[in-house]
Amino acid sequence: MKGKANRNLGQLAFLVLLLAAKPAGAEEVEGQPGQSAAEPAETTEAEQSPADTDTSDFSDFDLEQFESPYHFGGFFRQGISGLKPYYPVDKGYTDITSETRFRLFAEYSEGPWQAEVSGNADLIFTNHPDSPAFKPLYASQVRNRFFSLEGKREYRDYLLRGNVHRFNAAYKSADFHVTVGRQAISWGEGRLLNPMDLITPVGPLIQDLEDVPGADAINTSYFLNSYDSIQLVIVPYTREDERDLGRLRSQDATAIARYKGTFGNLDLVFLGGRQHRSYVWGSELNLTIWDAGFRFAYLGRQEDEKFHTDYLAQKDTHQIVLGASYAFFGKLRSNLEVFYNSRPYEEDPYIPEQQQTEIQVSTDQQEPVEPDESFFRTQGRILTKNPYLIQASLGYDITDLITADIFGIWDPEGGSLLYGPQFTYSASNEIIIVAGARLYKIGAHPEEAEFRGAPPQAFAYLRWHF
Repeated sequence: MKGKANRNLGQLAFLVLLLAAKPAGAEEVEGQPGQSAAEPAETTEAEQSPADTDTSDFSDFDLEQFESPYHFGGFFRQGISGLKPYYPVDKGYTDITSETRFRLFAEYSEGPWQAEVSGNADLIFTNHPDSPAFKPLYASQVRNRFFSLEGKREYRDYLLRGNVHRFNAAYKSADFHVTVGRQAISWGEGRLLNPMDLITPVGPLIQDLEDVPGADAINTSYFLNSYDSIQLVIVPYTREDERDLGRLRSQDATAIARYKGTFGNLDLVFLGGRQHRSYVWGSELNLTIWDAGFRFAYLGRQEDEKFHTDYLAQKDTHQIVLGASYAFFGKLRSNLEVFYNSRPYEEDPYIPEQQQTEIQVSTDQQEPVEPDESFFRTQGRILTKNPYLIQASLGYDITDLITADIFGIWDPEGGSLLYGPQFTYSASNEIIIVAGARLYKIGAHPEEAEFRGAPPQAFAYLRWHF
């Protein structure tokens, strides 16, 4: 244990020295005050094309000389959520959890050099510590990242938790960007099931975009022009949360190359590489015409049979999203998509078993077992019980300060539905108030339902930025 701690401190000291020598940049995807977590708006690209610069002449008075390269801030968030009780079934009152989060951040930006570091401190209190839903929702850890920069202390009905949210350094010139460290890298469009979002995906269940975890990655982009770029992302992963650098294995790493080009109204993406002991390849097309957006995304996956033994790993998986979006009357934002998965696990008990194992490991209820198959077989993928899902969303600005959103994912084969209404109120430039729910409806055939066993949840939070 002492040797492991020394290795972690050594890695942390090395990155601190790197930041001090060549400070670098802000994260690439973060929720902003007033942004709804349910809205299926276009996800921010991990690396944007170089922006056009303002050519105004202020030769007599240069404001830049008075601007500090250092920026500090953070937010306080107080949230509360209620979970429909189901353990024990006769408890008779609602499961309530209070979550308090403090986040502090520091940023540096001068010329092409940028840096950022941010961290979270959480206090979580609940009246249902014995519920099987509590630990997966509030006490799980992001596993197998390169750096171990998190910790927690659990008590009977509350827990203390802290982690480093972002920690990276970057060099960004006109045509070349490189970012090293903990960062968000979100790809593709849409906030629902998105097979192209492979590195730090944003799923439909996330309540606050500020909570998207980062990956310890090397992220490089070369810009061919203002619209076209080539990107390479390398993410080393450990096994069994062991940070011994001598035990890193190339077959565990994610390495994906991605090309993004724009041709008139068409955005085109190609990607390929290796992710979580599987080979991936895919393409995405986004066409804007008649004031509407049309999207096609395809991802293929071939599991490395040296590691994956279930029968689904013996055949390639193909996932497709086909959809359209349109703003009616310029205010009612709508999105409709069909998701297809060629290899659902409906008749294979292996995947649910591995998912349950990973929940136990990530919440410290079970030790991982070499070669840590539960992590590499279940993470970074969209695993569905049934082959087809219909996903849709609507968003409307009730006033300049109040936004209403709702999304739904329907399982036609099993007759189940996941849906989530959400309201967002921007109380000021610094304060946002959000209230919403994640609800489920099970049809006449619960044994075939995609969302069987998921507990309904309502939540609200206030986030104050300073």
